[in-house]
Formats: sequence, C-alpha cells, structure tokens
Amino acid sequence: MAFKIRGVLVILFGLILIIFPWFGLWTLTAILGLIMMLIGIGLLVFGAFTYHASRAAGAALLILGILGLIFGIGLFGNVGMFAAIAGIGLYISGFILIIGGLIHVLKPLTRLSGEVGLLGIIMGILYIVLGSFAVDARALSIMMGVWLIIAGITSLF
Repeated sequence: MAFKIRGVLVILFGLILIIFPWFGLWTLTAILGLIMMLIGIGLLVFGAFTYHASRAAGAALLILGILGLIFGIGLFGNVGMFAAIAGIGLYISGFILIIGGLIHVLKPLTRLSGEVGLLGIIMGILYIVLGSFAVDARALSIMMGVWLIIAGITSLF
C-alpha cells in the first residue's frame, strides 16, 4: 500500500513540475540550497573542532565548509544555476558512458561486453542530448516531471 501512495505522490510531483515549472524548480533549488548551507555549517563546526588535533585536516574542512556555504547560498532559489549544473552533470555522465562503452566494445572482457558497450554508447549520446536541453530551466522541469510520472506509474504496478 505504501508503494501505491508513494507512486501517486511521485506522479503528482511530476505533474506539478510540468504544469508549474518555475515553482517546482524553485522549490527544489531552495531545498537543495538549504541542505548545502547546512552541510557547509556542519563542515565549519567540524573543522573548528578538528583544527586543534590536525591543522591540515581542520583547515581543509574549514575551506570545504566555506565553499559549501557559498554554494548553498548561491543555489538557494537560483533555478538557472541548478539547470546549468544539471546540464553539465548530464554532459559529463554522457561522456563517461561513451568512453566506458567504447572500452567494452574495443576490449571485450565477457561474452556480452560488445552489447553492453553499445548500450553504454547509446545512453551516453542520449545523456549528452538531454544535457543540451537541460540547460534550459523550463525543459529541465518538463524532463524531470515526465521522469517522475514514469517512475510513479511503474511503482504502481
């Protein structure tokens, strides 16, 4: 029963992202920005306590905390920044999938390496194509909404 309720909620969130793209993405970026700020604050506190035991570790944690705090503040409610990060992430993932696929095709390790490699190349190309659309916040919201609807439907069955 919990899977069905979760599936319906995921479908509703997907519809919200498609119908109200800016509201959905702004809410998501606000939550992610807040999480990053909390992580930054936690790293600052942990770095301050660690600094006395190890200056290098403490300094590294303090620097990471400051960067996390800055990134969280910059991300909070910034839909354009989120779309850019998502697009870059899809590009990088696509290139990694293509390279991994080429390795499997050119140097087969198992009986199905060629097929797995070809699938990796196809998925990598798809990721790069999606990444070129994802840098537009409205398109990213629609893609995320469609994905959530598909995930919600599959969890119902």
